[in-house]
Amino acid sequence: MSYRRTRKPIFKACKKCGGLVPLDAKSCPYCGSTSFTEDWEGMVIIIDPEKSLVAKMIDRADKPGIYAIKIGGKVALK
Repeated sequence: MSYRRTRKPIFKACKKCGGLVPLDAKSCPYCGSTSFTEDWEGMVIIIDPEKSLVAKMIDRADKPGIYAIKIGGKVALK
């Protein structure tokens, strides 16, 4: 018998832009939305969007930040 450990999430994802924010955030610092979910998977961290090929590929070349890859089982970054 195996047991799977579960961890309490430390971030929630913005449903509009996919930005990851602390659980106590009231609004998204990236887009201003107030719609969040804790059902997300994976993350991409953009430090320098001007030099990042990944930021350009996922259309996040304007702001550095932490973004979820999947939200609710669907790919959030396009």
